[in-house]
Amino acid sequence: MGSTEPFGRTPFQFCWLGEGPLPSALDLRRRGWTQDLDRTARCGCLGLINAGDLDSISWMGVLSSYSARDRRFIVVTGVKRAHERATLLQLGFGDALPEVLAIEELDARAGRVADAMNWLPRMRRIGTLQLDLLAREGYGNGRPLNLNPREFALLWRLTDSPNRTVSKQALIQDVWRMGFVPETNSIAVHMSRLRRKLGFAGLTGVIETASEGGYSLRIADEFGLPNNFRSDDIADADEERMSARL
Repeated sequence: MGSTEPFGRTPFQFCWLGEGPLPSALDLRRRGWTQDLDRTARCGCLGLINAGDLDSISWMGVLSSYSARDRRFIVVTGVKRAHERATLLQLGFGDALPEVLAIEELDARAGRVADAMNWLPRMRRIGTLQLDLLAREGYGNGRPLNLNPREFALLWRLTDSPNRTVSKQALIQDVWRMGFVPETNSIAVHMSRLRRKLGFAGLTGVIETASEGGYSLRIADEFGLPNNFRSDDIADADEERMSARL
């Protein structure tokens, strides 16, 4: 138990979502994790935030910033009271941990959440877009998109965070497995081809280019709601009630 990294485990990745610097007591790099500076909690990158640094107004900002889909990738530390931790779990966060916490326990609990990220369903559906992870193929309105492996990986990555911008850095890291953005237009070329294939299947305009240079998947969900609908809007009333307890 004295090892700094659990034996035989593939290193996990995390990002710090707090406003200030990452506290040493929460630095999972001490346990063999790698830190992603993109600060976007997502499948494959666990988000870490300390509740002790937040007041009630800041908490409302956290709840409005992260959809129910994103919260499952976030571990909240520094939560003093048991009922507050229970409330955060009910709101969909990956885990909620007390103030006094050894780095070994944080590593173990965060590791369980990170492991769960890899339990992916074979099929992913968003509106009329369907992705088959096993076949590495996509379908728009039931029509096959004939994706190549990189196009599928790009589209799958965008569906991790629908209606939210995914930076070029995140795409390069998660799809190309590179730690820097190369001086080429490779992403733009792949996105152009992907957009063309989506257009042939009746999904024209679902991939938007953000002003800061990233990309987002803008598509109505399976309930036929508008593209600007956030997946957590359905639960807004419950969240307001629960957040009042924090």
